[in-house]
Amino acid sequence: MLAKKLFSIPILLCCLISFGQEFTLTGKVTNTENQPLEYATISIQEVETFMEIAGTVTDAAGNFTIESPAGNYILYIESFTGNTYEQPIEVTQNKNLGSFKMAENSVVSLEGATITGSNPIYKMELDKKVYDLSQDQMAKGSSVSDALQNVPSVQVDGEGNVSLRGNEGVRILIDGKPSSLVGISDPATALQSLPADVVERIEVVTNPSARFEAEGSAGIINIILKKGKLQGFNGSININGGIPTTVGASANLNYRTGKWNLFSNLSYRYAERDREGSSYTTRFDSLGVPRYEDMNRESTRINDGYNIMLGTEYYLDDRNTFTVSGNYRYGKNENQSDLHYADYDENLFNVANSLRTEREKEDDYSAEGNFNYKHEFLDPGHEFTIDARGTYSEETEIGDLRETGNAVNSTERSFSSEYQNRFIISADYVYPFGEKGRLEIGARGESEGTLTDFSVDSLSTDGWVSKPEFANRTDYRQNVYAAYAQYGQGFGQFSFFAGLRMENSDITVKSILNENTTRKNYVDFFPSLFLNYEFENDNQLQISYSRRIRRPRGWDLIPFTSYSNNRNLFMGNPDLDPQYTDSYELSYVAKIGKLMITPNVYYSNTQDNIQRYQAINATGAIVTRPINVGTESRYGGELTFTYKPVKWWNMMGNVNLFGYKTEGEYTDTYINQSGASVSTTTNFDGEGFSWFGRLNNVFTLPAKFSVQLSGNYRAGMKSAQSERKPMYSADLSVNKDFWNDNATLSLSVRDLFNSRAFEIESFGDDFYMESRNRWNVRSINLTFTYRFNQSKKDQRREQGEVSGDFEMQGGE
Repeated sequence: MLAKKLFSIPILLCCLISFGQEFTLTGKVTNTENQPLEYATISIQEVETFMEIAGTVTDAAGNFTIESPAGNYILYIESFTGNTYEQPIEVTQNKNLGSFKMAENSVVSLEGATITGSNPIYKMELDKKVYDLSQDQMAKGSSVSDALQNVPSVQVDGEGNVSLRGNEGVRILIDGKPSSLVGISDPATALQSLPADVVERIEVVTNPSARFEAEGSAGIINIILKKGKLQGFNGSININGGIPTTVGASANLNYRTGKWNLFSNLSYRYAERDREGSSYTTRFDSLGVPRYEDMNRESTRINDGYNIMLGTEYYLDDRNTFTVSGNYRYGKNENQSDLHYADYDENLFNVANSLRTEREKEDDYSAEGNFNYKHEFLDPGHEFTIDARGTYSEETEIGDLRETGNAVNSTERSFSSEYQNRFIISADYVYPFGEKGRLEIGARGESEGTLTDFSVDSLSTDGWVSKPEFANRTDYRQNVYAAYAQYGQGFGQFSFFAGLRMENSDITVKSILNENTTRKNYVDFFPSLFLNYEFENDNQLQISYSRRIRRPRGWDLIPFTSYSNNRNLFMGNPDLDPQYTDSYELSYVAKIGKLMITPNVYYSNTQDNIQRYQAINATGAIVTRPINVGTESRYGGELTFTYKPVKWWNMMGNVNLFGYKTEGEYTDTYINQSGASVSTTTNFDGEGFSWFGRLNNVFTLPAKFSVQLSGNYRAGMKSAQSERKPMYSADLSVNKDFWNDNATLSLSVRDLFNSRAFEIESFGDDFYMESRNRWNVRSINLTFTYRFNQSKKDQRREQGEVSGDFEMQGGE
């Protein structure tokens, strides 16, 4: 052992002498106005592996000094906002590299080199948050629904419903527009079927301006699909598999030559989600006598489908571009559930036991076509665009429902179908004037029609007998016509943007079997105002206001849309009105050393608040339906930050604390279990406080390994008829790059501690229920990615080039 130690001494000395031959490199980084950029990251990287040899940050004057050994390397510079610059350098002596000019939010050519606005995994801006899903290791091989759980400000509950800052009134768009990829009446299921591998990034807009459609009282989540732009033929292929059974594959292909750019996105995904659930329910009859129900459920949800997207861009000249694309989606889904019931009387004596089996099969497909024309005038930022989108979607579901036990023996079947068509056309014009002036105007028209059929049959000794109380055929039509104008101007470090949007909504709900028609027509105005101030240190402050609307969705207005569980039903409300929300927000973007932080303070007030009301019907089932009741006020503070404590560790965190207060009451008249007409009034007055947070860590390790570890916590929340319990979870992913960075192998574990459970207490005048549901058990997934003619370096450059290509169009 001593000989080995003595032998290692000269080797160590030789290494020290070799690495001791270092040279000093200096330089300066400024913005396009020659102002110094502080805290820009400077690194010297190996040419083949991109491994960092040395690193530093610029000082307040934008200057940097870095020590590097002799050799050929890549000089890599990244501004605090995520823009990057890289060039090969040869280090043979002490040298001043000169000045590097970087644009904070654009692409700039500098002495033959290119500085691209390459986004990190998360980018904070005053008006939106941008999450680069293509760089999220955890998203590989998962669904969009799973991936959304890592996006700041976004939450996904145990049933897959998406909310923004705890508010479910969120509008989900694809490439800035409503899309059939989000489904007809069940976005949760549609997002579970859509592979995350086809998504480039996700944009979160919590307080949209008048340029965006007014739908979505909580804000907008815009999902941007991948569309390649690199020269030549290139792309990437993903193959994944996991436990519980998950198999998937996707290909993102691109061919660009001359004036043509062809892009495609092909994906297939098969996933089995094992679900667990239990509930304990107490029901009271008209005399207040209780009876009890204990339920345990085991179920498997199978999503099996594929998606094809094809498109082309034609660059007529430097000023005119045409884009035509289309996608086709097909899904074959199944839900297999076994529910074990034990019923007890008021003395807790077991009076009945039964097993209910639910076997539901659903087929859905959609076709979509898109057209875009963009004309760029001679002045930068002066442009005119036209967008058109047409979609057709169809969903059919057949259910086989059986319940057997010592007190019941029933066989039922349910059938539902939905057919939807939608057409949208919009036009937008942007005119910049002076140095900081800007005028935007646009118009939009949308026509939507949805035909819904629903029926339930019961098997008797005489054969199948229809249950007319559940039969429904509804024709839902909605036309929305909109126009907007926005004007902005800057004065030194201060700027403002003011806008007004008008929307005319024409809605008809026709119940064909009941020969009943409900019509709603209303014109609304939605103002917005944004005040911005930029400080000398590039920190920014914004005060914003906007007015939003949440229109009832089709399934909110249709009398019955689900019957799979005959003890818990959901029914729509044809008399449901839209809710209106006024939102105020104060945002600040600050850079403190290696820390970038965005604190937000917000307040919103909602009129005609849409709530879910639960009550017992004549058969003893708990019926849930949406109603308008009173007002709701929300206030809170949100803090989002990114921090790089050392060169191999990146952190991103998001914490949201919010309070809420509801006021109002609802009087319900119904026939109780004894056949008597009863009126009850439920008071919705209440207030509370809740919070949620997430922390994401990415560790860059030697040998091209990287590890991502993230944790989430969601505190409890109480409303007039429910109380949700806290929920926490953690996810882990390990990546390995090889084959000259052309391939990546990713292993991820979602819900590391098997703790992601949704627990809730529901209560009313005549019932009380405790329930616990697990949307999915812990899953393990392995993904292989291969890139051809497209290295990670090329992908990084491409992301910078297209970062602004798919903004949400104003006509929306």
